[in-house]
Amino acid sequence: MNKKIKTTGELRDFLSTLMLDVKNGTLELDKANRITKLAGQINENFYAEIKVSKVLLEAGAAVNKFGELPIGSIKS
Repeated sequence: MNKKIKTTGELRDFLSTLMLDVKNGTLELDKANRITKLAGQINENFYAEIKVSKVLLEAGAAVNKFGELPIGSIKS
């Protein structure tokens, strides 16, 4: 698959296709397991970014557009 996954819906579709591929025997379970673990890391990142945005909003601070949260040093 050379197409980029750009939305959470596309990620879900991709993972459901993997499940069917495993069921149909066209994808090895080990490979699907590794891909699923990577997708889990992406989901954890989504959750973390949402939590940061919520804290910033509650503090009255500006919130970046989703997917543009800076990383690195925090400026005070």
